[in-house]
Amino acid sequence: TSSMQLFSLICQTGYGKALLFFVFALAVGISIVDNLAFIFFDTLGSSNTMNGLTVVFTVIFEVPIFYLAPRFLQKHGPGKLLLAAGIAYVVRVLGYTVAPHMSVVLLLETLHGVSYAGGKAGSVEYIAQIAPKGYEATGQGLLIFVNYMGIVVGLFAGGHIQETLGSRAMFYVMATIVALGTVVLLIAEICLGAPKRENDGGNNNNPDEESTNLIKSESA
Repeated sequence: TSSMQLFSLICQTGYGKALLFFVFALAVGISIVDNLAFIFFDTLGSSNTMNGLTVVFTVIFEVPIFYLAPRFLQKHGPGKLLLAAGIAYVVRVLGYTVAPHMSVVLLLETLHGVSYAGGKAGSVEYIAQIAPKGYEATGQGLLIFVNYMGIVVGLFAGGHIQETLGSRAMFYVMATIVALGTVVLLIAEICLGAPKRENDGGNNNNPDEESTNLIKSESA
């Protein structure tokens, strides 16, 4: 199918493999913050009102990141925005493990804007750059699939760790997973660099056309 061929096309480069691994790792980590963190907040004496306030903080700080992301992407590219997202996540969940009360948690929730919005904007932009013309929607669908695979794995593993070892152990494990993904992406960014869509400028050897023809020929 075209989805599998596009996946193979992305994985032909070391950077593509690193980025998909990072997207998966970040989805694993964010899934437990979005779905299991309230259980931990209860141990810090949180109330329903305070839990609701944490959600307000996370959403509010997504807005400026989404607003500024196009400028950042144009200047620095998706790789650096994704690295910022990974670092923000690691700082956030490690902060949970030492937070003495919910006021500290509220401050940490401001990092959600960087980890979530930065991760989404950066990954979507990368796939938009590398997907052949006519396969942009397929590329985004593939990205969503990788994200949901991470969510499933994150909730299964995170829930088990939380039940057996406790919330702090769960946050340590998730911080390690996302940190590993971030390091892998950083190495790829330094050694390989993110591939960019080239302007064909009338050149018939447009990489997008070659990639599209490759997928079509393999589908035949």
